[in-house]
Formats: sequence, C-alpha cells, structure tokens
Amino acid sequence: MHLKVSNPFAAREDARRPTKTRLPFRIGPQSKSFIFLLAASIALPSLSIDSCLASLPVIGVSLGARPADTVSILSLFMIGFAGGQLAFGPLSDRIGRRPALLIGCVLFTIAAVGCACAPTLIVLSFWRFVQGLGAAAGSVITFAIIRDLFSGTAARSHLSYISVVGTIAPIVAPTVGGLIATWQGWRAVFFWLAVAAALLAIVLLISLEESLSNRNRHALRPRRLITNYWRVLSHRTCLLYLLIGGFSFGALFAYVSGSAFVFIDVFGVDPRVYGALFAVNAFAIAVGAFTSGRLSTRGVAPNRLILAGLIISFCATTALFSGAILGWLNAFSIMPLLILNTFSMGLVTPNAVHGTMEPMPRIAGVASSAFGSIRMLGGAISSEFVAWWYHGTPVAMGETMALFAACALFVGLFLIQPRRSRGERREPAGAIANAVNAP
Repeated sequence: MHLKVSNPFAAREDARRPTKTRLPFRIGPQSKSFIFLLAASIALPSLSIDSCLASLPVIGVSLGARPADTVSILSLFMIGFAGGQLAFGPLSDRIGRRPALLIGCVLFTIAAVGCACAPTLIVLSFWRFVQGLGAAAGSVITFAIIRDLFSGTAARSHLSYISVVGTIAPIVAPTVGGLIATWQGWRAVFFWLAVAAALLAIVLLISLEESLSNRNRHALRPRRLITNYWRVLSHRTCLLYLLIGGFSFGALFAYVSGSAFVFIDVFGVDPRVYGALFAVNAFAIAVGAFTSGRLSTRGVAPNRLILAGLIISFCATTALFSGAILGWLNAFSIMPLLILNTFSMGLVTPNAVHGTMEPMPRIAGVASSAFGSIRMLGGAISSEFVAWWYHGTPVAMGETMALFAACALFVGLFLIQPRRSRGERREPAGAIANAVNAP
C-alpha cells in the first residue's frame, strides 16, 4: 500500500508561477510576434487620438459646436486614460495581466460604438472618456508585462522597440482617419476603431500567456492602493521620472491637439496633406525610440538619453514659439521644429518609464500606472491650454509646447546629480517573475 503524501511547499511554488492556459496560437516572449502584439496593444490610444484629428473641425460643425470646443473629446479621453491607468495597474496585479488587458479591449470596443452613435458633443465626450478608460489597459499592462519578463538593458531595449513598432499607428492613423472621414463620414472612424479593438481582443485571447507569477490578493484594497502609490510618489527618483514624463508629454500633446487647427485652418493645408505631415512627425518618434534602443544596448546611460531629449525639445519648442510670435511660421518652416520635438519623445519616454519602474520591482504595475497617469494628465492640461489660448494663430500651440518643455528640462536637470533622500532605497528585486506587490 502506497501512501500519497502532499507537499505543502509545492502548492506555494505553483502559486508563484504564471497561470498556464492552453492557447491555440501561443506567442512566446522572445519572438518578434510578441513585440508586435504588445505594440498593437499600446497603439490603441494613438489610434483613438490621431485617427480623428483631421475630423475635429467637421465634428464641430456636424454637432453644432465651435471647432475649438471639439478639443474636449481629446482632453476627456486623456483624463479617462489617466484614471484608467490608476485602476488597471493594480487590477492587473490582482487578476493577472491577460484578463485585465482583455477587459480593457472590450471596454474600448463598446465605447467606440457609443462614439459612432453619439447625437451630441456631450454624449460623444462621455463615450470618449470611457474609451480612454479602456485604452489605458494596453499602455500600463504592456509596461508591466515587460517588467515581469525582462530587466535592465533588455527591458529598456524591448520598451524602445515596442515604441518603434507602436508608432506605426500615429504614422498612418491621421491619413487613414482622414480618408475614412472623407469617404464614409467621421462616425465611421469610430466604427473602425471598434472593429480594430475587437480583433485585438480575439488575438490576445488565443495567443497571449499570463506573465504575472504571483498575483496579489490585496492589490485592490483602498489602503494598499494608497500606500503603494505613496511609495512611488515619495520616492525621489521615481517622482523625477514621473514629472519628466508628464511635462514632456504635455509638450508633445500641445502639438497633437493644436496641429489640426494650425495646419488646416491657419495654414490652409488640405486634410489629406495634414495627415501626411503628421505621419512624418510620428515617424520621428519611431526614429528616436529606435535610436534610444540601439544606444541603450551599447551602454549609454538612460539619464544621458533623457537629458539629450529634453534639451532638444526645449530648443525646438522655444524656436517654434518665437517664430509664431514674429509671424515667421508656415506649413513648411514649422515642420523641422516639430520633427525635432517628436524625435526627442522617442529618446525620453522608454527610459523615463523604465526609470520609474526600476526602483519598484515589487509594485511594477502601480509604478507603471502612475507614470502613464501623470503623462496623460499632462497631455489633458496642455490640450486645454491650447483650446483656451487659441485665437486663429500658431501662438497658442507654440507657447504651450515651450512652457511644458521648459518645465520638463528644469526637472530633468535634477537627474545630473541624483541623490537619495533620507530613508529612500531601491525596493528589493527578488526574482523578476515576482515583480509585483507582496501580499
């Protein structure tokens, strides 16, 4: 007679391993398809924003609102995106990366259908807020998945290459969105966004494995949430990267929210040409991210890349603001300055987001959420500044870009001689697979 003795430690070890799901088309983390899949997830916000930029003036006319009022569908999307990241980071720590990402895709799909059927600007703005909530899942969970599986130079390189692939969306989205709006109307843009999100959800369902090895049962408790976010915000190094991310994205989003009015209404550019010009700027982000990835693998310090990007952005936006005040800008003279600014984002973002998560491996989801939320908050504020100050000239866009770029550079200067505040220390890393909250 053989007695089967259970091992209490085996169950504990199994609990720390990612939940294995039988998938019809599994994509491994070392494959190129894995990068493309995560890039598609992180591209949802860009698709949502950039595909409707050329339609902003038309949406205002169609819904009986001032053209400048339609900027609210961008700012509310960003606010929803910021709030969604605060929720989806801890949610992914609690239930896993895969199910949280699927929830976000479904929410995005429903909201996109609501946008397509919206009868008024208020209703459209509401659904855009909900759409921002759903889009947040792709961004924050992608960062957390990378932190689950990789560390150090490998993590920075993967983030950079995902950013490169992800910039395909903003490159093609304005042109494709403009063509769809011309042929089928602006509501069709949101319909096709719903289709794209639904297809992404299906691919994720059949191919993406869970990367989280130790789910935290307490991640969604209010007290734990407040404590974890405070740990990130009170960590000097994390706070510097958070502020850099928020201010630098504010400088970029001032361009995103104001460029349609500047190019189409002020400079008289055809919407299809505007889409091509926007694609050039989006490609500059891809070049910057690719450059960051290559330099990271060659040992260039991330803080040097960040400072280089911030200096480039400050110089470009200051020149743009000066040219706007003096009346020297046109559709072609403004482009080199915009390209330099967007290129700088490719240098700053991958290194800043990794710098935020690196000291906090046990709460990587929360750190990623905080970074994404601060970025989106910066974008929402800058877009409102552009709307308030816009009076039919490029000055509003230029001064907002210069203001946020100057703030980002000011904060970035503190990275030159980083110091540790009293009691500050790096969270113990342990195994990379356990980069989540301790229960």
